[in-house]
Amino acid sequence: MTLKFPFLKKRKSQEEMIEKVEECLKKKENLLIHAPTGIGKTVSALYPAVKFASENGLNVFFLTPRHSQHTIALETLKKIGDVKVTNIIGKRWFCNYLYDEMGSAEFHDLCNYLKKEGKCEHYNKTYKKGELTEEAKTKVSEIRREILGSDEIRKKCDKFCAYEIACQAAKKSNVIIADYFHLFNPFVSESFLKKIEKNLEDSIIIVDEAHQLPGRARDIFSSKLSTYALKNAIKEAGEMENDVCEDIEKLSAGIDELAREKLENNNEGYVKKEEIVAILNSLHPGFLDRLKEVSESAKEGAEQKGNLSPEQDPVAKKRSFCSGLLNFFEVWLDVENNDDSARIIRKKDTKYGTQIEIKLSTLLPSVITSDVINTSYSTILMSATLQPLDMYADLLGIKNYKTQSFKSVFPPENRLNIVAPIATTKYSKRGETQYRNYADIITKIFNSAGGNTAVFFPSYYFLNQVANYLGGGINTFIETQELTKNQKNDLLKNFINSESGLLIGVQSGSFDQGIDFPNNILKCIIIAGLGLATPDLETKSLIDCYNKNYGKGMEYGYIYPAVQKAIQASGRAIRSEKDKAAIVYLDERFLQRNYRLAVGSETFRASREPWKDIEKWNSERS
Repeated sequence: MTLKFPFLKKRKSQEEMIEKVEECLKKKENLLIHAPTGIGKTVSALYPAVKFASENGLNVFFLTPRHSQHTIALETLKKIGDVKVTNIIGKRWFCNYLYDEMGSAEFHDLCNYLKKEGKCEHYNKTYKKGELTEEAKTKVSEIRREILGSDEIRKKCDKFCAYEIACQAAKKSNVIIADYFHLFNPFVSESFLKKIEKNLEDSIIIVDEAHQLPGRARDIFSSKLSTYALKNAIKEAGEMENDVCEDIEKLSAGIDELAREKLENNNEGYVKKEEIVAILNSLHPGFLDRLKEVSESAKEGAEQKGNLSPEQDPVAKKRSFCSGLLNFFEVWLDVENNDDSARIIRKKDTKYGTQIEIKLSTLLPSVITSDVINTSYSTILMSATLQPLDMYADLLGIKNYKTQSFKSVFPPENRLNIVAPIATTKYSKRGETQYRNYADIITKIFNSAGGNTAVFFPSYYFLNQVANYLGGGINTFIETQELTKNQKNDLLKNFINSESGLLIGVQSGSFDQGIDFPNNILKCIIIAGLGLATPDLETKSLIDCYNKNYGKGMEYGYIYPAVQKAIQASGRAIRSEKDKAAIVYLDERFLQRNYRLAVGSETFRASREPWKDIEKWNSERS
């Protein structure tokens, strides 16, 4: 296998990162890397990993949290040389049928049902009596000859099960690009690895955007049930079987009674596993078995109504609430009773009115991630915002590891970092006066920036309150929760094409991560407050859990995640060595020691009139 570094020369930071990766691979160690944008993380991890794997008979998994991030890895591997690569995404997104509104668990159940009953024509064309058909073998060979994106694989396999074809191609691949859940979801990983004939012990895992892994891992064993879902499950069951419908009605009444008891004086309270089990036990015997039968009937309806080719029926099959109810109870009953999870009942104001919600939250991501990382030959975790590195090692349960932190390679004079302690999103100080204050400051900064500006708030609620006080005459582009994917794309396109627009979004939203704004069109970013978690029972439980396990509950569970959101959002403006931008951290708490420690090595200046500093900085560079 002939491999080469795909560029004429390595930058100093790339040489250092490649050497560190090679060192850890030779010692079978894990590695956590904080590397700001511009260093070239992808190639600096993939090149030495693929080279080492090819020399030692190993596999490489490159895992990302988003499909869009597969592309960079694919393009890099094309340049490295003779590498057999397969790109795999979730089965749901590979499917040529349209089930866009289904949840992953519901789709997985439906897919298994259709295969078992022989009702999926794509699967039937791929397998016959458990063996690949001759046509499918030909298609697998075709897929193996190229390095293809997921959309390309899906189009080439329009008559087959694209997921199964990709998995067959992966058997003889040296590198598999996949999503987090392919290895970190215990409900998926075992069967996935068996299907592609790989094992963790012989695999180098590269985790991209690794700062997102703890949250993604916690979500796997978290589940929730709302009165809205129960109401729709009653309606759905009523169309198929009255006995189950009666039991769901009784279940709903039991939860309402529990809510009255728990929420008499508060909007939320803890609920015990046994209290929900007691309600289940009050129903007719075998309720969950009969609910499963109803879910199976719903799958038949899905097969009849939605399991058609796009040409036959372009309308997606909507979700099954009975199936969702069954999935909730499976998780609720499966997760052990201990301090590593929180079971909470709460009132929530939603677009459907006030709802009762019961939520099970897994608190320790290491329960999911530790075995995978420490069983692998070596795992490399990297991100532009992986600080503090030891915190991520703790949260993910990583053993036998090294860390490496890099400084930004971009000229420091191209970035003006300002902390403006003249406003705050602190709950005790919120109100009309503070909302007007933010609107006034943002307007002044926008007028001084000399071009497109983005402001990212900690929540949609705070965003909407401040937006009410922004004066006219500003060309605003506002992110809302109701925007569809196409609407988001249109909004972003229109903002990029504007000469002087104000993009208003939220931290950890649609526009502050995973997006590059081309040609230095962003002249300024305003971080309008700290995105601290709501101080509710779930946050309290997380802090208590992290205190017990690491002695750093407030830092790991509250402060550092909020600062990381701010740093992640601030990185949108400067994506190349030629980009220049001002970054304003608009909250007095950014000057407090606990928050400053998590910001990293950037140089900041404090200013009570940041718009004047920006005007002066721009004039010096004009």
